[in-house]
Amino acid sequence: MATPPRDKGDSRGDGEPLRGNESAASPQSGQALYLSLMSKRLMGSDDPRAMLEQALREDQFLLFVQKIVAVKSGVPEPQCYEVLLRLQHEEQNLLPPGGFLDLADSLGMTEALDRWVIRALLAWGAARLTARPGERLPMMCVNVSQPTLANPAFTDFVAAELERTAYPRRALCFEIEERDLIEHAADVQRFVTALKPRCPIMVDNFGGVRVSFEHLSGLTVDYLKIDGAIVQNIHRDPTELIKAWAINLACQKVGMRVIAKFVETRETLDMVREIEIDYVQGFGIARPAPIATVA
Repeated sequence: MATPPRDKGDSRGDGEPLRGNESAASPQSGQALYLSLMSKRLMGSDDPRAMLEQALREDQFLLFVQKIVAVKSGVPEPQCYEVLLRLQHEEQNLLPPGGFLDLADSLGMTEALDRWVIRALLAWGAARLTARPGERLPMMCVNVSQPTLANPAFTDFVAAELERTAYPRRALCFEIEERDLIEHAADVQRFVTALKPRCPIMVDNFGGVRVSFEHLSGLTVDYLKIDGAIVQNIHRDPTELIKAWAINLACQKVGMRVIAKFVETRETLDMVREIEIDYVQGFGIARPAPIATVA
């Protein structure tokens, strides 16, 4: 929700944001120039903090979703989506989705965005249940940023919002980056311990850093997304196919469900089915759309 998007399956954007040409001699000055240029083009202002704060106050953000499709029978959540964050200014200024996220990250505003997403999503769910009593909401997967993981107050906020809105707990899943599991293990452990009794937990981009389950030790995880770089190459590279197969087999043995992201071709989908992965996600399955389009 609030860290810079890493890939198409990220809950805040569909692709890497454009980056400035940083020189090897002064990467910090290059990053500063990039952020300045993005600020002026995206916000039309030299004060991006003020503009983002205004966007938060005036609800100028939008919730989009990308469908995650079950390709195996008997899965616990046959209908689920990944939640994506958009800003109205992006379309107005012809910028790529999620272009504002680097700015938010540099300004320390990621947790504020994460909280906005939770409030907006739970409000959407409450309104839907009021209009359709008895309906089973699809599971919505929300990515959390590292600063959010590090703040114990966020889990209290989630618990209070769930109680206030009566949003079904099983319908709110939190995605945690594999890199955060490795680099911020204590924060992740605390976060999972606090929320796991209430909500499902998913590991995103597994295998992007290393294919090892060691950093999952002691965590109760319900879902795992295989890193898109592995999935994209399984029909071309036998090594990547073996990785995906081994990850899925290991997850099956411990009752963890697996999602293959970046499924963009029929060949990839066929191979994912062949190795019996549970879910698929990607532009070849469904493109992001406004949350209002959820059937």
